[in-house]
Amino acid sequence: MPKIEGSEVSASVHEKRFDERLSLFLLPALAASLIATNRWFTVIDDEAFIIDRAAKPARQTIQLFLSGVGEHQHPPLYDLILHGWLRLTNGNIHLLRLPAIAFFVLGVWVLAMAAKLLGGSRSHTCVLWITVLWPYGFHFGRVAVWYSFCFLLVSLVTFFYLNFLSKSTRANWLWLVLSCLCLVYSNYFGWALLGCLAFDYALRNISRVATWWLPFLATGALLLIAYVPVFAAFVSELHHGPHADFHPLSLAANGVYNLYCLFVSESVAPWYWFAGISAGLATGVCLILTLLGTSWPEKRLLLYFFALFFIMTVLGIIQPKRVMLISPWVILPVGVALGTLPKRFLRQTIVASLVLVAVIGWLGILSRNLYAAPRWIEPWNKVSQHAADIIHDGGVVIGNNPSFFFYMTYSLPDDSSGTSHRFDGLLPASHRTGIYDPTQWLDAGRPVGNTTLLIKGLHFDIPSEPTEAAEGWLDQHCSLQSSQRLVHDPGAKWKQHFAPQIGQPEWRIQIRSYSCR
Repeated sequence: MPKIEGSEVSASVHEKRFDERLSLFLLPALAASLIATNRWFTVIDDEAFIIDRAAKPARQTIQLFLSGVGEHQHPPLYDLILHGWLRLTNGNIHLLRLPAIAFFVLGVWVLAMAAKLLGGSRSHTCVLWITVLWPYGFHFGRVAVWYSFCFLLVSLVTFFYLNFLSKSTRANWLWLVLSCLCLVYSNYFGWALLGCLAFDYALRNISRVATWWLPFLATGALLLIAYVPVFAAFVSELHHGPHADFHPLSLAANGVYNLYCLFVSESVAPWYWFAGISAGLATGVCLILTLLGTSWPEKRLLLYFFALFFIMTVLGIIQPKRVMLISPWVILPVGVALGTLPKRFLRQTIVASLVLVAVIGWLGILSRNLYAAPRWIEPWNKVSQHAADIIHDGGVVIGNNPSFFFYMTYSLPDDSSGTSHRFDGLLPASHRTGIYDPTQWLDAGRPVGNTTLLIKGLHFDIPSEPTEAAEGWLDQHCSLQSSQRLVHDPGAKWKQHFAPQIGQPEWRIQIRSYSCR
C-alpha cells in the first residue's frame, strides 16, 4: 500500500509539472499567433466606432455617463483603458489590438485556473486546449473592443467566487467584490451574471441562511452604492437600448445562429449545409453530454449559461460579439467534464465533437471564402490605398463605412501643421482634404475633383439616405466611368429573410468612379 500511494503522489506531482509547462508554452503561443495574424483580419465596424470615441478626452466620456446619457451600449471602464492606451501609443495602428489580445490570453489563463479548482490539473489542461484552438476566440479575442476584457472579467469573477466558496476569508471576499465592480462597470449585462452567482450561493448555503444573509445583503448594497455614478446611464440604456421585434421564427433562428458561432465562429456560414449541420450536431452532442455527465457545480454553470443566452435572445441583444461575455460559463463546464468524467466513451465523444467543430472553423479561417460575416475579410485596407491615390491626384472620395474610414485615417497624412501631433480620432470626424462621408459632402456643396469616387459598404448605424442622395446626384450630373463590386455575400438572401432590418447587400463593397468635369 505505501508503494501504491507513493506512486500516486509521484504521478500527481508529474502531472502538475506538465500542467505548468503546458501553460508556459500554450499561452505565449496563443498570444504570438494572434499578434502575427492581425493583418489577416480587417478592423471591423465596432473597433472603428470605439477607437474613434476613445481618442476623445476622457473627461467627455466620464461626463456623458455622469449625466445619464452613456454611449456604446456599455459602461465606460474599457473605453477609458483604451483611451489611455491610445495616448500612450499615439494611436499606432500596429499596437491597437495588443491590450485586447493581452486581456484574452489572461482570461484563458484565469479560466484554466478556475477549472483546476473544480476538476484538478487535467481539467486545467483541457480548458487550455479548448480555448487555444477555439475558432471564435481566434476572431473576437483580438478585437480592440470590450469583448476580451469582459471575457477576462467574467473569468476573474468566476475564479474568485470559487475561491471564496472554498475559503470564505476577507481577502477572497474583497477580490470577488472588486472583480464584480469591474465587470458591471464594463458591461450592463454583468448584473445578470452576478444575479446567477447570488442565486447559486444561496442555493449552496440554503441550510445555513441565518449565518450569511446579512453579509450577503450588505455586499449587494455595497455594489449598488458603488454603481451610483453610472446608474442613470444604465436606466437610460434599459429604456432606449436595442429591443427584440418578437417574431418567434427570427428570434429562434438568431439564437441558433449565435450558439453556432460561439463554437464554430463566423468563418463558416451555417448555410454551407454539410459543414453547418455537422458542426451544429457536434455542438449539440458536446453540450448534452456535458450537461448529463458533470456534477452539479459545473452543471449549474452550464444551466446559467443557457438561461443568460435565452434572456439575451428574447431581449434582442444577442449577437456573435456579445456571447463572448458569457462564454466562460460554457467553456469551464466542458473542460471540467473532459477532466473528470469517469466514462472513457463520454470523454472521447465530447473530444470528437470539439475536434470536428474546431476543424470546420479553422477550415473556414484558412480558406477565407466561407464566412457568414465577410466583414472580417473585407479588403478595406487596399480600397483605402486606392482612394488615397485618387485624393493625391486631386480627386474627391465619398465613403460611408466605418472600417473604410479607419484605414483612410492612416492612409492620408494629417492636415495639421507640425511634425508631431496627437492622435485625435478617425475620419470622417478628424479633417482630411478630399475625403467626406455623404452628409459632409452634401453640406459642403457637393465638391467634385478630377475623379470622384463613391465607396459604399454596409451602413451599420449610419443613415443610408445621404448615401442614396449622393449617388443619385452623381448619376445625374456626372459620367460614370467604372463600377466595381467586391466581396460577394452568398448568405445575403438568408440575412434579408431573417433580419431584413439590417439591409444586407449581396455585394459588401461597391466602388463607383465618376468624371464630373
